[in-house]
Amino acid sequence: MHNKIFFRYRYLLLFMFLALGVVFLYVHTQTAWSGEKVVEDISSQSQSTGIRVADTPWPMHRHDLHHTGRSPYVGSQTNELKWVFQAGAAISSSPVIGIDGTIYFGSQDKHLYAINPDGSLKWKFETKGEVDSTPTIDNEGTIYFGSWDEYLYALYPDGKLKWKHKTHGGIISSPTIGHDGTIYFGCWDNRIHAVDSNGKHRWEFKTADHIWSSPAIGSDGMVYCGSEDYYMFALRPDGKAVWSFGTRYLLESSPSIGDDGTIYFGSEDANLFALTPDGRLKWQYKTEYDIDSSTALALDGTIYIGSGDGYLYAINPDGTLKWRFETKYSVMSSPAIDANGTVYVGSRDKKFYAVNSDGTMKWFLETGGAIESSAAIDEDGTIYIASTDGKLYAIGKKD
Repeated sequence: MHNKIFFRYRYLLLFMFLALGVVFLYVHTQTAWSGEKVVEDISSQSQSTGIRVADTPWPMHRHDLHHTGRSPYVGSQTNELKWVFQAGAAISSSPVIGIDGTIYFGSQDKHLYAINPDGSLKWKFETKGEVDSTPTIDNEGTIYFGSWDEYLYALYPDGKLKWKHKTHGGIISSPTIGHDGTIYFGCWDNRIHAVDSNGKHRWEFKTADHIWSSPAIGSDGMVYCGSEDYYMFALRPDGKAVWSFGTRYLLESSPSIGDDGTIYFGSEDANLFALTPDGRLKWQYKTEYDIDSSTALALDGTIYIGSGDGYLYAINPDGTLKWRFETKYSVMSSPAIDANGTVYVGSRDKKFYAVNSDGTMKWFLETGGAIESSAAIDEDGTIYIASTDGKLYAIGKKD
């Protein structure tokens, strides 16, 4: 009797495992493009911070894996300067903050810089091309960044080379580190790349044009990245496309992911788009000129983005205009938000602005060049912002 029961349950279990295997294979071999309802729960790990990303005040492009541009700290209340560091050429790369408080950024003088919190040079690393890519720091302190010399670099915290990965195009996109340590980045060779933590090729996804946008990663592991072929792509962690969404012009903006999974991004067709996680359009808001800025997402649901028309826009979660703040030239810089809801953004009018959550100006700082970089907010409230005048500015109270 016991043997019969044993064999009955054994075959029942075998049948259940075979059925589950068929379902798993079916789900993971489906590819859906815009308009089809496909949502995949690949991982329940983490939220926007990422288990492989350094636990620092600002460790990567747009602060976190969801690219919210949102800090848990209160930024400087005044435009007082702590210090200014002069690099050898213009800076479009945005600063990030390392485990020990070191500030990292790239420059068009072909170097990645490491700056001590007091504004002194710690070290600099030379590449063979301009460094416009914003670095990313992992939980061991390794610094990842791309260069126009076609390499993705990994450096130890002391500035020594750990490894470099060759591509076939310049890299302006900023790398993003997935939950399993995979590093994702876009490239001028018309591909989204994935390499492992040792710099070895995992996969690449080909688009029809070069890639400026930096990948964002959802809580389920999905990878979102735009391309100059006008499309936003949603890829599984294995590089398979789930959907794509077409705009009407170049797509240089990096996507942001809301707390409800909504994907936000701008396009040079002048529109801000909001998509559902399965790639359907929720709404779009049209500005008066092209959008290269990326979005910042406030805790109250407000979406902030800059436009080539010279305005910083605040958009309600339903896609209606909340307010807009005027600068004197195009806003390519992506906004950053502090814990009080203050929005920090640069403009090509050479000014860096602090804007209250109601759209009124708090303060501004004038630099010697156009500002394309985006700000990083440190835990003591210091704000780091770079300019095409080749300077990194530290804004906050002096010690």
